[in-house]
Amino acid sequence: SQQQEQNPHHHHHHVHHHTVNTLPPRHLTLFDLVSIGVGGTIGSGIFVLNGLIAHQYAGPATFLSWSISGMAALLSGCCYAELSGRIPSAGSSYAYAF
Repeated sequence: SQQQEQNPHHHHHHVHHHTVNTLPPRHLTLFDLVSIGVGGTIGSGIFVLNGLIAHQYAGPATFLSWSISGMAALLSGCCYAELSGRIPSAGSSYAYAF
């Protein structure tokens, strides 16, 4: 019994450790949380919107509807490209405010 007390590697199996219910440490940043929210909103919205528009509005001409929408998005992108080409500084859309 004295030899067991001196041995640091001897394990006492009758000791019960009481654990406190603690939350796991937080490791998601604000950017991660915003990305998850935006991704869920945009992702599910795109798939729901496709079926809704095809069913209620476009019907068999769904391809034509998306082609017109794609051309509008392309022209909008060209407008932004021309505008950013006229601004001599680097920056995102914040540069358009000045």
